[in-house]
Amino acid sequence: MRPYGLYLLLFIVFLPLLSAEAQVQRDTTLQMSDDVQLDAFYMYPAAPAPQNGYPAVLLVHGFGGNKNNNGTLARQLAAEGYVATSYSVRGQGSSGGQFDFFTSDRILEDLRSMITFTKALPDVHADRVAVMGASQGGLHAWNAAAYGMDVRAVVSVIANGRARENWLEENALNWTFAAATLSPSVRFDPSILDSITRARETGDYAYLRSYLESASTRSLEQSVTTPTAIFVSYYDGFFDQNAALRQFSNIAGPKRIMLYPAGHSQPSVRAQRDEFDDTIARWLAYWLKDDASSASVASPDSAVVFYDAGSGERLVFAADDTGQWLDANSVLPENMQPVRLYFTDDGLRTEAQTTPGRKTISYVNLLGSQPQIFRSHGPLTPGASARIAARPGYFEVRGGGTGSQIQFNLLLFDVDTVANTRIPITRAHVQLPGTADTTVRVELNSAPHTIAPGHLIEAQVDAGMALLPSQDNNFGNYVLGPVDNSTTHLVCGGDAPWSHITLYMYTDGPVHASAPPIAQNSRITSHWPQPARSSVSIEYSLAQAEACRLSVYDSRGREVAVLHTGQRSAGTHHANFRAGDLPAGLYLAVLRAGDVTDRRKILLMK
Repeated sequence: MRPYGLYLLLFIVFLPLLSAEAQVQRDTTLQMSDDVQLDAFYMYPAAPAPQNGYPAVLLVHGFGGNKNNNGTLARQLAAEGYVATSYSVRGQGSSGGQFDFFTSDRILEDLRSMITFTKALPDVHADRVAVMGASQGGLHAWNAAAYGMDVRAVVSVIANGRARENWLEENALNWTFAAATLSPSVRFDPSILDSITRARETGDYAYLRSYLESASTRSLEQSVTTPTAIFVSYYDGFFDQNAALRQFSNIAGPKRIMLYPAGHSQPSVRAQRDEFDDTIARWLAYWLKDDASSASVASPDSAVVFYDAGSGERLVFAADDTGQWLDANSVLPENMQPVRLYFTDDGLRTEAQTTPGRKTISYVNLLGSQPQIFRSHGPLTPGASARIAARPGYFEVRGGGTGSQIQFNLLLFDVDTVANTRIPITRAHVQLPGTADTTVRVELNSAPHTIAPGHLIEAQVDAGMALLPSQDNNFGNYVLGPVDNSTTHLVCGGDAPWSHITLYMYTDGPVHASAPPIAQNSRITSHWPQPARSSVSIEYSLAQAEACRLSVYDSRGREVAVLHTGQRSAGTHHANFRAGDLPAGLYLAVLRAGDVTDRRKILLMK
């Protein structure tokens, strides 16, 4: 397990975690076309260069940081045979110039220049360069893929390029984004800073909305062919996980995404952090070193990984199985059903109340509002766990106010009434103009969650957060309250069942748990890549412990490789087929276990 832990505090990333073999950091500066100088460093491995040169990784720091935030990570990479480079982003650290925005022409030109610099270093394999970063650095890594900057792979941590969806969610201004503009560690372009400040102070987001739309990389997603690994946290205050999932779903090239319960940071649970570290290590090894033993990291059959915040279980989905983890417009999977929870005068219920109800919500500008709290009257599945799927649900609310802006914020919790603890589940925000009663439906953030037997669901609804939100009560994506004192009430019940939450629940448990499930039938479950050029990673499962044989045949029926023969335990196993000097063509992987014979075609290209 390589120690690639990326402990990410707000805006500052890649803090030291583990010591590595000492390497020499060589500091340098690069002069851009506008004469601005970027402060940078590079670091070489101690081992001699491979025949074709070292693979290399360009590291980019978090917002308000500098190149040295990546010092420890660079030493770890150098100890494992990578050249590592890092630089201070324009307007930050000791680099010159002013920061305008993450996708501005200047910021993108700087990134291209650093990639060119990295490729041109002596003994670097120019075709084996990756970009990696978190937060602002994660945006830079993504930009390298989105703008086609000719790198071999990218690793983007807690970031995505859908600017408007992250920072003006359903017209509610992200508090973390607005607060970031006040950072003394960043020298902002005054014109950009002024426009964000005016929007924050006036509540008029028309210009900001247009600007964020133009700064978004959404239109570039489907053209991305660079292998892209994305890591996303559920309770991040800066980036929206649904936006990250939609970005991921559009990527045309090899891809992988992992979602886990944490804030703007790496996973806090050791098993999840270990997978986080291992996935990054294998992603780099596979794409930069052609390490065939890491090929499964690029398999589309297991490209989407969620960690359940309630149970800690690991859920795995195929990249094209969006009905399980994102697309609410697709056919509902057989193992799911929608469950609707209605707001009523006495809490959350599975049936709407027939009489009209009204809950008062008071909001004071800058101070926020006390949330109205709605609890379920019992477990959703008495005596058993209730499993909320990753497919995002909806919050449909009706209400009104006295000002010109109405805002509703929903926080959903898993409550243990015995221990008096709450675990965050999901959230939603919306702001819209008007004073008369109006109805709006907004999407909940995708977050699979198992509610233990006896636990309740609690919904907190407020009309606007304070200028300084309480992090004890709120989780992730805080939004500024409306400038014009607004929302006064929420409507529930009546002839139309106003105000409710729709969740998608598993009917038969999750697709995969933390340990791969025992197969009902022994079979070959996946192989990757397809087509292959030199090696293939084959995954197969056994229904029970037994003797088996996994081999490969050519198109004439001759056995050309035996990958395993002998006893194996029940469960999932892996094997690598190295083609060596075998000619291009069609081959057949064959698994024989007991009375079962399973086959998979392999297309080999040279």
